[in-house]
Amino acid sequence: MRLQMSRLKTFSSVVALATLVTGAANAQPVSVQDAVRLALQNDPALERAEAGIAQSRAGADMARAATGPTAGLRAEVGALETDFTTDSVSQIPRSVGLQAEWNVYSSGANRAAIGAADAYQQAAYSQLASARERTVLQTFEAFAQMQLAERVVDVAEARLETFAIRMRQTEARFEQGEVTRTDTAMTEARLASAEAGLGVAQAQLSAAKARLSRLTGAEDANPVGPASFSTDLLASYETTLNRVLNENSDLEAARAVQVSSGHQLEEARARFGPSVSVRARATRGEEMYFFFGDAISDVGAFVSVEVPLFTNGMRQASERQAIAARSAATADVRDARLQLSEAVSSLWGDLQARRLALDATIRAEAAAELASEGAQREYEAGLRTLVDALEAETEFRDTQIARFQAETNLLVVQARLLSLSNDLEATLSN
Repeated sequence: MRLQMSRLKTFSSVVALATLVTGAANAQPVSVQDAVRLALQNDPALERAEAGIAQSRAGADMARAATGPTAGLRAEVGALETDFTTDSVSQIPRSVGLQAEWNVYSSGANRAAIGAADAYQQAAYSQLASARERTVLQTFEAFAQMQLAERVVDVAEARLETFAIRMRQTEARFEQGEVTRTDTAMTEARLASAEAGLGVAQAQLSAAKARLSRLTGAEDANPVGPASFSTDLLASYETTLNRVLNENSDLEAARAVQVSSGHQLEEARARFGPSVSVRARATRGEEMYFFFGDAISDVGAFVSVEVPLFTNGMRQASERQAIAARSAATADVRDARLQLSEAVSSLWGDLQARRLALDATIRAEAAAELASEGAQREYEAGLRTLVDALEAETEFRDTQIARFQAETNLLVVQARLLSLSNDLEATLSN
């Protein structure tokens, strides 16, 4: 009797702990849409991506500003010694004035710089979109995994409760001499295993809760509602692959960088070409001859034409550097396409396998439930052994967990495919 009370206390404490964990999680219920919204507000990766956009926008503004005029204040003071045939004069010229300059022709260098900056800005926007999709995917997976962990805890609790009932029934039959001590020990072993399984399930639930809370910023996030979405965009492998190659943000960013590198090559070539500038100035000053001063002022406009003839290899080196950068960007685009094609192919095969696995686990669960009920009745009628009944119950609970896992795995694969084509966030919103 003392042993039985100890077992019942252990069972009660484990169930109470599970209830406590579940109750704490119910403090802040969030739907999958709420979780995504909170994660998009909380993820520092998005702040970095937005900072990248601001940086690229400033670069584009700088490139455009370089095509306009500039003006500034100019002040000058110096010492000048002038020798004549019969004499020399010491001067201390001083002047202050305004000066403006405008580069009106740069052999296309300024235009190329603007094109490069605009393409880089487009790459930054694509990188932000990619970061958003990654955040949405991570949040959805965390949401689905926590729901799975909660369902596994429910099954573990049901398993423990069932074996606790079996334990009481077996001990009662042992006291009546209907079963042996061996039957009691086997039931006790299954009960202990169920207690350990519940502890593992609770630990997995705590880990899943911690991940979802980290992503969303909600201290006690608890998923409510279905983690589901429309899969109309996953009609076939060909359409999915084409959509991914056309819409993927990482590939768009790589293409934008490739365009930017092409403009940078144009700029590198044009920077050492002819340029024309217009310059105007208005100054006022004086020149000092010993102790005498002579006030002077001037207003003028100038046109400057510069044609570099010798750059000591700078032009060739700059062009080679830009060509190498363009080649690297082109390789990045090709690499991104290959990786996306591989990812779609792998995930599509995984998708088909997950669908088959889910169908199999549904049928297995139905069969195991029927077998468990039948084995228990046949054991009570003396047609089966206690081991048969316990194993049938264990098999039923295992198939329940397998079905939950298969459902979650299928959802995750579908979400990853939609994320590759930048459709997951929009699909979840709808």
